[in-house]
Amino acid sequence: MKQIRNKYLLVPALIIMMAMSFASCKKFLDEKQVSNLTQDYYNSEPGLSSLIIGLYVYARVKHEWDANGAKLIEPETDAYMHQDNNIARMLAASHGNDLSTIAGNVNNFLGAANSNNAPMGAYPHINNCNIALDVIDNLKPGKFGTDETFRTQKRAEILMLRAWAYFLVSNQLGKVPLLLTPKYEDNNIYYYPKSDMETIYNQIIADVRYAYENLPATTPDRGRLTKWAAGHFLAKLYLTRAQAAGYQASGEPHLQMLYKGNVATDLDSSIFYASEVIAGKGGASGLAPDYWTLFNPANEGSPHGEIIWSAQFDINTSLNGRFGGNRSANYHTGNYTDQSGVARSMEYGRPFSTYKPTDWGYDVFHSKVHDSRYYKTFQYEYVGNGATNSYTWSAAAAAWWNTNKPAGELAVTAGTRRINSGQRAIIYIENQKSEALDSAMAMSQPYQLHARWIKSAVTNKVYYRKYIDASDMGLNTTRRNIYLASRKFVDPMRGGNTNNPDSEAGTRDAILMRLAETFLIRAEAYGRKGLYGDAVADINIVRRRAAYKSGEARPRVLVQWEPQAATLTPSELQLPYNADGSSIAKMEINENIFTPGSPEATAEDYIPVVSGKANMFIHFIYNEKVREFLGEGLAWEDQHNAGILYERTLYSNQMASNLAGRWPTSDNPSSGNGQNGNGKGQVSKHFTFRPWPNAYLVQLTDENGVLLDPTARAAYQNPGY
Repeated sequence: MKQIRNKYLLVPALIIMMAMSFASCKKFLDEKQVSNLTQDYYNSEPGLSSLIIGLYVYARVKHEWDANGAKLIEPETDAYMHQDNNIARMLAASHGNDLSTIAGNVNNFLGAANSNNAPMGAYPHINNCNIALDVIDNLKPGKFGTDETFRTQKRAEILMLRAWAYFLVSNQLGKVPLLLTPKYEDNNIYYYPKSDMETIYNQIIADVRYAYENLPATTPDRGRLTKWAAGHFLAKLYLTRAQAAGYQASGEPHLQMLYKGNVATDLDSSIFYASEVIAGKGGASGLAPDYWTLFNPANEGSPHGEIIWSAQFDINTSLNGRFGGNRSANYHTGNYTDQSGVARSMEYGRPFSTYKPTDWGYDVFHSKVHDSRYYKTFQYEYVGNGATNSYTWSAAAAAWWNTNKPAGELAVTAGTRRINSGQRAIIYIENQKSEALDSAMAMSQPYQLHARWIKSAVTNKVYYRKYIDASDMGLNTTRRNIYLASRKFVDPMRGGNTNNPDSEAGTRDAILMRLAETFLIRAEAYGRKGLYGDAVADINIVRRRAAYKSGEARPRVLVQWEPQAATLTPSELQLPYNADGSSIAKMEINENIFTPGSPEATAEDYIPVVSGKANMFIHFIYNEKVREFLGEGLAWEDQHNAGILYERTLYSNQMASNLAGRWPTSDNPSSGNGQNGNGKGQVSKHFTFRPWPNAYLVQLTDENGVLLDPTARAAYQNPGY
């Protein structure tokens, strides 16, 4: 076989072999570098089996590398952004052209060549899927030719894994090349015309329906696709097509590009497949009883059945491929080591500070004392672990503390260490301006208290995000990496052991589908049909799980510092802060919450462009999705496909927005970089689709192998770039 040269979009003879490792039952991806394999090997039964297993590596694309998929799946949205202010502001250099930062990510996401590793990304994966289909359909080696049930099941895996790639890449770019046959050799022709979204969706829906009909309901191999994963994906695909059915004639190019066809039965199909999955997974009882169960590292060895599909990583980091593991373990963790008495640890994670919530990402949790997801999502408290980097008591802080300290607390001396090992080191409170804490009190605790708003009792000035040295934090200031961070990905086995705090190699599996999303997919489909009662029933199943249960202890930080804690009963404010069971009823909703003019709708605080019950319902669903899935890699693609990404980012993400006067003002505007009430960014409608990268465009040819000229490349590019 002719060796393919290292060109974009093309795949050389596969150099990554995935050997079966079913003895442990837990994992089935066992990655080994093999340099001398040819297509003849993949034409054999063991070769085809290893090729199919190898296709699952692509499931990791959302969590492996921030120069690839990780940067594209969550920020910039209403609730999540980059810590890097240039990217967070969505400037031209980061988002605005085919040489931008985001274009570089898209280049890798598509399948950029690499001189040291096999090509990665969507199209190398798609070509490997096509090779596997060619062999399984035409050569049928060994058991693939003698056991038709076995063959169809493996074929179903291949088709769904290919469909997954087309779903992800079309989310980013819209119309993309639809390649359904393998390319084995390089003929120097790189003619890749784009297919319209309707054709792409017809293909991937057909492929996933085949998968649904032929995959087993259960599998002993964690991470393998099942019938329920295919059903969940089908429900999402049908909903996604239905969401854009009315955009065909839209005057907005970014909405018109979403059109994928108009099939009258799509919402019914979404409801049907979601219902099949929900029933197959046990209905409401299929949800984990406690939200933290899904993310608690202690459960990694035996994940809850709510998880329908996850990308596989391993504590043996040599099996985790080019990037060593699940790097989401690092990307969501803010800096907790600055003068805090806390050293980098396995418990708290390696603080890359790559992605962070927006203020709205915290505020959308409207009921922090009843919705347990807030305190179970965020690392709200840190404890000193022996680090020598604690800041010291100032004279003013020591004087305030000694005068006002709670009974039983020790007096302190100016100049001495403020944070001691084993004691509280940092807490975060995301309060509103009207709830500003007294600045002297906030700055005089025996730990770092990071409140969003504080107020001077002397001057009545109100300040936004002040650091312990009174410097400004957050937004476009120079101190942006200290923030209330998600703890969903924290991995105490980074690097494969419990004592490797500098390792970047996460070992935990990454959740891609779970049953709570299936319920909310069905709820949205019901609501889009006007069946609001059915939608509310599904939403409440998810929200009841989120409530603090009777006898469940709330965090001490919540009771001591959360402004809403004043609404708790006297017994709930006493140690051990157990909930009295009333949270479940308070978490349940009815149609009022998306009915214009109701107190409930007012409290939900919809963005100004949302009006009417139908539109409010859609935005409520996506508010609820933020509360349920914050940081899990669904937000960007979900809001994009619903056609609401631009407006939600514009009105809720201050760093990306260019709106003036949308946010509250402070008395520390930091030369316009801090909280002056104005947006800091340049988000644009056409940013809801990504640019085709220049590195891709310059390699395209016509059908005769002639490179495209600038005019043809410009025609290939997405609108606005």
